[in-house]
Amino acid sequence: MIIVDTPATRGPLVSAACFALAALAMVMLDWAMLPTNRSLTREGGAIEVMSMLGYVYAAVVYLRLAQPVFWPVPALLLFMAGREADADKRFTSEGILSTKILLRDTPLWEKLLAVGVWVLIVASLILLIRHRGPALLRALRHGAPWALAFAAGLFLAAFSKAIDGLGRKLLTFGIEVAQGVEHNAGLLEELLELLIPLLFLIAIGLKADEREVGPD
Repeated sequence: MIIVDTPATRGPLVSAACFALAALAMVMLDWAMLPTNRSLTREGGAIEVMSMLGYVYAAVVYLRLAQPVFWPVPALLLFMAGREADADKRFTSEGILSTKILLRDTPLWEKLLAVGVWVLIVASLILLIRHRGPALLRALRHGAPWALAFAAGLFLAAFSKAIDGLGRKLLTFGIEVAQGVEHNAGLLEELLELLIPLLFLIAIGLKADEREVGPD
């Protein structure tokens, strides 16, 4: 994906670059201070925290630039931020996104919370696809930079999900993965998840600047 450096693209690219540098600095600092028995991909590590903050930052930038605000966008970004922070598992006996919370003997308020979250997610996705999907496809056909950045973020999200728990997934097919390979796959997955909000941030900024500049 090539993005030409123009006044219309410079703003969002600078914003994304600042976040990328901050994330890199935090990850390097975390790595430098990392005990020998801990991993960069641990829960609450710099990679996970910066991924979460990336989604929050993207949501804030969207709310500042969008005219008008289309609520499914910040809702999904904040949901992904919460997912990175493991908020879906932290406050309930079972994960909110797991069917176990509905099927097992969990408190009623947890079941209602899970249903509410699922309804919000599904409604947001349906509205996003219905009202923004056609414009995204048109923009992709024309090679719009914001659409390419957004599509790249979606691709990385799908790919990182596919390699998450690679050893466990392949074991179901009778394929045993070496521990080193599984560790590297986990590290790659976490690093890719750090890039996803960065790409969404770029897409949001480029889309806003495209609207301000208008068609040629």
